[in-house]
Amino acid sequence: MATKATTTPWPDNTELAMVRDWFYPNRALRDPYNTGSQEDMRKEAIAKVNIWTFKTHKTPPACLSTADLTDSVLHYEEMTRTGDPNSYRAVQFMFAFAFLRFVNAFVDRDVARAATASLATSEDDLEEERIVKNVGESSMYAHAAAIAMPGRFVDLRHQVSHGELPEVKTLKKASDDALVWLWERWWKINATGDPAVAIQRFEMRRERRLQRFVAQRDDLAQVISVAS
Repeated sequence: MATKATTTPWPDNTELAMVRDWFYPNRALRDPYNTGSQEDMRKEAIAKVNIWTFKTHKTPPACLSTADLTDSVLHYEEMTRTGDPNSYRAVQFMFAFAFLRFVNAFVDRDVARAATASLATSEDDLEEERIVKNVGESSMYAHAAAIAMPGRFVDLRHQVSHGELPEVKTLKKASDDALVWLWERWWKINATGDPAVAIQRFEMRRERRLQRFVAQRDDLAQVISVAS
């Protein structure tokens, strides 16, 4: 009997690997002969996840959470770069909402089983899951323990939901830790391809878009010149 192919939002593993390296540039393999500066592609990674989500509802929660948390980090970096005090509250809410969605995606009892199916597991994790069944399946802390998610993530989730919002620096540190957890528990396990082919495709498309833009600009300049 033929097995049904598993569908994914990305067309192939090389695109998933490309997005992996865009989200985690410090963990990407670099060409040792390329000593130039590396372009920050985190915004492109977020845009790619948004495209996946638009095309299908099957985008893994790990990808969605990585995009949400990274978007918050980018806004935080912009706030610190500009020194704009008026953006503090907005960044605080972005961090809080992204972190809340992240924790809920993996430990909420209604979605935890489907969301954690592709996470890395070990013998210790399986033993922890057996223990979880004895302490109450509905406990967020129990679900977190079963997937080796730090209990402090659940603590912060409860504070965001039911208490006063933490300071931005606290949320930033928690988001950084969450991104590391996502790397270790999902990206490192599921995104194992070589990004070279996808990067080549991306660069070719970007070059074509640039050429079209230059051609349209030149055409417009010519029209303005004739009209004047």
